[in-house]
Amino acid sequence: MIEDEELWVEAMASRNNVSHAYNEGIAVRIVSETKAKYIDMFEVLEKKIKSDWISE
Repeated sequence: MIEDEELWVEAMASRNNVSHAYNEGIAVRIVSETKAKYIDMFEVLEKKIKSDWISE
């Protein structure tokens, strides 16, 4: 189901980093970078789930 395992692992690491960022500026930067970098990955997953897992 996941096409780029390395990218998903990287996304999880980014998520973990933001949960430990106690400085708001750092957290906002991490979230912004993460959204820019991983949005396509989530959109591909959404399409795959809709086409392969959700019957209409």
